[in-house]
Amino acid sequence: MWYEDVIKRLPEDLVFTRKELYIKLQEHNREFSYNSYKWILAELISKGLIYRRGYDAYSRKLSKVGAVYTPLYSEKAKKLQQLIEEEYPLAEFCIFEAFLLNEFLNHQIANNTIVIQIEKEIGGFLFDFLEEEYVGRVLYKPKEDMFQRYWCEDCVVIVDKVSEAPKDKQNPYGMTLEKLLVDIFAESIIRYLFSPSEYPLIVETAMERYLIDEKKMMRYARRRNAAEKLKNYMKSKGEEDAYERKL
Repeated sequence: MWYEDVIKRLPEDLVFTRKELYIKLQEHNREFSYNSYKWILAELISKGLIYRRGYDAYSRKLSKVGAVYTPLYSEKAKKLQQLIEEEYPLAEFCIFEAFLLNEFLNHQIANNTIVIQIEKEIGGFLFDFLEEEYVGRVLYKPKEDMFQRYWCEDCVVIVDKVSEAPKDKQNPYGMTLEKLLVDIFAESIIRYLFSPSEYPLIVETAMERYLIDEKKMMRYARRRNAAEKLKNYMKSKGEEDAYERKL
């Protein structure tokens, strides 16, 4: 693809923003639209041709020193965070959205779902609050049949938050990578959003691109009864790497 050739000609140590990369690609194809660019950006990341280095920062080469996972939230997710913070300033909650998985998936998620994990005692009140304040559908702890029946794009789903989940001190309401890798196995709503066949790729890509606190991750996995399943995927990846080193 022409855009892959453009990327490969960029200096490996160059750090660039999404806008800067779009301008660079447009220089080679004036008919290149921003809508096409959003899909191509996800493809370039999934193929390992570019890497995230932080918020709106990318490069061709991954620096292990700086490979810290930073979730890139949509404007709707950011607005929801702000609403909840203002209404429930003492509440502990975390926001996940389906689009966060696109960095790790072959089959991209085209329609977003936002999942709010919040303290059990507050979930019902939050549901009533968002029913009035959020322009869109809100579901409260739905079973699979209810979720499939009433889901729509940008649907907000409220579920109970599990205590002692990995947390980022700089962004206490954001997803850490350790939490994300556990929740794809343990949180039923998140499991509905993509095919189980994608599990190995998600784990493998995350381990290759980012620094992961495995001790913290496994402690949380045990709390969510997902430790054995996660270990199996990590073990498979480790065995593949060991085999490749022998070749």
